[in-house]
Amino acid sequence: MVLDYLAPYKDKVDFEFLQDLKKDRDTWIDRKSNTELKSLLSRLPKIETHTNDLSTDAVTIGSKDDVSIDQKEEIISLAKELIPWRKGPFNFYGELIDAEWRSDFKWNRLKEHVDNLENKTVLDIGCNNGYFLFRMAEQKPELLLGIDPVIQCETQFKFLQHFAQVPNLYFEMFGVEHLNSFKEMFDVIFSMGIIYHHRHPLEQLIHIREALKPGGQAIIETIGIPGDDSYALFPEDRYAKMRNVFFVPTLSCFINWCKKAKLIDVEVISATPLTFEEQRLTDWCPPPSQSLEDFLDPNDNSKTIEGHPAPMRFCLKARKKPAQNANKNS
Repeated sequence: MVLDYLAPYKDKVDFEFLQDLKKDRDTWIDRKSNTELKSLLSRLPKIETHTNDLSTDAVTIGSKDDVSIDQKEEIISLAKELIPWRKGPFNFYGELIDAEWRSDFKWNRLKEHVDNLENKTVLDIGCNNGYFLFRMAEQKPELLLGIDPVIQCETQFKFLQHFAQVPNLYFEMFGVEHLNSFKEMFDVIFSMGIIYHHRHPLEQLIHIREALKPGGQAIIETIGIPGDDSYALFPEDRYAKMRNVFFVPTLSCFINWCKKAKLIDVEVISATPLTFEEQRLTDWCPPPSQSLEDFLDPNDNSKTIEGHPAPMRFCLKARKKPAQNANKNS
């Protein structure tokens, strides 16, 4: 059955809609010219992986002792067909997949602030290839669901999970606009690097709140700009060469968004400049891809190439009101 892993949560999800949505997405994908991606997944060798270590900065899937030299060469060759790798790093059968983003930097900034995930239901919105999902899986949640409507991301996730075989871990090509199909479903929701790509940040935060169980936790991260006042940059055209950027907030504006969305206990986890150490081109994300260095003014790294303030990274944690308070001040 499609989405059978969500069947136990039927009272929390619009199950029939999501089933139809998945079928439609699968049909749409079949129509797209992604024959090479589907062919790649069909060519993955069956290997018994004895070593996974999800606690390390470079998520470890397998070891060089799990495969022969020929098998390793075949696997790494297939992984290179999925370039560019945007999120990582991964230690893959002894080979480092050094992605554009050092996602471990972000994880290390926030991990001590996240609720214990053991036996919890967890959602990661815009999960890319699942790097953070694999890090979360170390704590053995009841359900880990990542959503991202990008074929390349799904293919990289399936590639990794084919070998890792992490239980209770799933990926769907749903978008943030499908959040309203989940009601009080998740103990913890991660939304990291998503909110500024969408036209309605407050609506998105409200949907996150509604998808949380009472008392549940949200981890929300965004690019932002310096400034003490509560305002957001709305670029006329591009921001750091990105067309799909709408509101880029100051930290106080970001906090106020969360409060306006009726999230409570809003706290700052981190507010840090984005550095070339955290985001850069690598052999696994080579030219013609571009990265942070291409997005900033070469003569003044405090500005984007368009002259806007250079991006910072803001991360907040917040909660949905516990059940006994849910109807107060609503």
